[in-house]
Amino acid sequence: MKEILKETRIEKGLSTRKMAELTKIDQALISKFENGFRIPTKKQIQTIAFVLEIELPTILVAWYKTRLLNNLDFNPFAIQAISQILQEKGIEVVKEQKDDKIVEILDEIELLKQKLSGLR
Repeated sequence: MKEILKETRIEKGLSTRKMAELTKIDQALISKFENGFRIPTKKQIQTIAFVLEIELPTILVAWYKTRLLNNLDFNPFAIQAISQILQEKGIEVVKEQKDDKIVEILDEIELLKQKLSGLR
């Protein structure tokens, strides 16, 4: 998500100061969103998407993904719980896709761990 926000803002030729002015969101928060130090609220991300002309479904998927990655411990029990929730909601994930998605999620978690260890 943070890459989408920063890259799109730069493509539009907007400074963080101008973004803050257009969105009525503090400039420091805009910077923190773009650097991954804070996650915007749903209202904030919708406002930013409107100003940057980002398709709402695209940014909302990225936003939810970021929130999930920051709030869940993706161990086998958490993955099983997520799978059960999807089943209970009647949402089927094809086994091949599920395995690919789990590998993709675990790869992303490993990358995040590496980035975080670099910040220390």
